[in-house]
Amino acid sequence: MQRADPILVFDLDGTVLRLNSFPIWILFVGFGGIRSLSLKQQFRLTWRVLGLLASRKLGRINHETLQRHMQALWHFATAGDTDTSAQRLATLLLRLTRRNMASALKLVTDGAMDGILATAAAEEYANEIGQRIGFTHILATSGGRRPSEPANTGEHKRERLVAWLEQRGWTDRPLIFFNDHMADLPLMRDSSIVCWFGSQRSLEQAKRAAPHVRFVACRGLSETEMCITIAHLFQSVTVARLRSYAA
Repeated sequence: MQRADPILVFDLDGTVLRLNSFPIWILFVGFGGIRSLSLKQQFRLTWRVLGLLASRKLGRINHETLQRHMQALWHFATAGDTDTSAQRLATLLLRLTRRNMASALKLVTDGAMDGILATAAAEEYANEIGQRIGFTHILATSGGRRPSEPANTGEHKRERLVAWLEQRGWTDRPLIFFNDHMADLPLMRDSSIVCWFGSQRSLEQAKRAAPHVRFVACRGLSETEMCITIAHLFQSVTVARLRSYAA
């Protein structure tokens, strides 16, 4: 029999974390976060990062190209101490976790509900963050991806999640998606409910772009309100799916 209970899908930047991790990662790499480097090596790395930032500012490269270069620099600079650098960066970023997300995340990490972290952030540090939170399943932007493979966002994120669900026989289960950005519209359209953490203006835009999806504004909820909301949403989605099976 098909399962009717939903899967919780979490974005990272602006959702689980209240800020975007990407600029923090750039600062960490370019300005002394990798402690194993000599002064000369750090100077060269800083100069390289500054050059990439200038190219991005001038429009010579796009965000994805910048991310690819940063991933390559990370692997070059952390050769031999990748785990240590990733752990320190994760410790820094986890301080930015939204307080009201704790109860929702605990539902997954305690095994009460199935969930996955699906993020455009680089796997070089996103995997460490996800594991520290307690996620078993993490989809992030691979550093070794093919030139034709984009970052884990938009339609590509949706396709990867669909493939992940198919591998587990969970294709027909409803999704509750925690998100804050229009870049993930393809996945929002596949969801039963979107728990929204972005701006009110973007929320109205998302509602127009995905009129069949139920949006719930969650950024201003307290942790207790968030826990009650998730329990209610989980129950309502499950009941609705069971009724559809019965029909």
